Amino acid sequence: MCSRHSRLSPDETQQACKQVLQEVRWFRHTIQAAVQSQRRCMQEIRLYTEQQTALEDQIGEARAEAARLEDSLEESRSHKRHKIAYDEIASEANKRPARARLEAEIGEINGEIEQLVQEEASYEAVTRSLHTQYSVVVDELTKLADLSKSALNMQDLGIYLGDGEMHAEKAGFEGNLHASAGMTPATLHQPYDSHDDFGTPIDNVILDDPNASGEDRTDARSDATAAQDDVADVGMVAAEEEGEEGECGDEEDEE
Repeated sequence: MCSRHSRLSPDETQQACKQVLQEVRWFRHTIQAAVQSQRRCMQEIRLYTEQQTALEDQIGEARAEAARLEDSLEESRSHKRHKIAYDEIASEANKRPARARLEAEIGEINGEIEQLVQEEASYEAVTRSLHTQYSVVVDELTKLADLSKSALNMQDLGIYLGDGEMHAEKAGFEGNLHASAGMTPATLHQPYDSHDDFGTPIDNVILDDPNASGEDRTDARSDATAAQDDVADVGMVAAEEEGEEGECGDEEDEE
């Protein structure tokens, strides 16, 4: 090549040098452009890599945000359901009386219950007292009934004996009539234990009743004495009637 160029003329050589230099310049320019292009590509690669990383980070953040928003949405839905249920309960509760009013009513009911319990206890005490008094009254009435029965038996006995004397006088037993007529009020009012026919019934009644007190014994004696007085009065009335009938008979005989 050199031998060929040596054959060239100076103008051709100069022209060839210019071409070589121009090609070198183009080659250098191409190399510089390639280097710059490579540098730009590397920068773009780094930029794209950074953008990819940023996009991936943004995608992760967006996914996290979506999950958070989904949780928030579910929480909001739950709150809404709870609010609806609470509103329903509140509407039902508003239909009922207030809590303070219910507590006041419960307090009043508890007070009434306590008062009723106290009244029941007092009523039980009064009932026990009345039962005790009733038992005492029943015992006293039983005693009085026994004493009255004894006194009535004694009075019936005296009336029966007085009726026997009246029948005897009506039958014509003059001895008994004179004996009755000869009796004095003092003799008629003698106690039963002074007559042999009656014995001592008062003492027997009092002794038969071990529960009789001193007042009961005194009342029994008074009742028995009154019965004797009634018997004596009946005897005297019978004697007077018999005497009047005898006088009327004598007058009729005289006529």
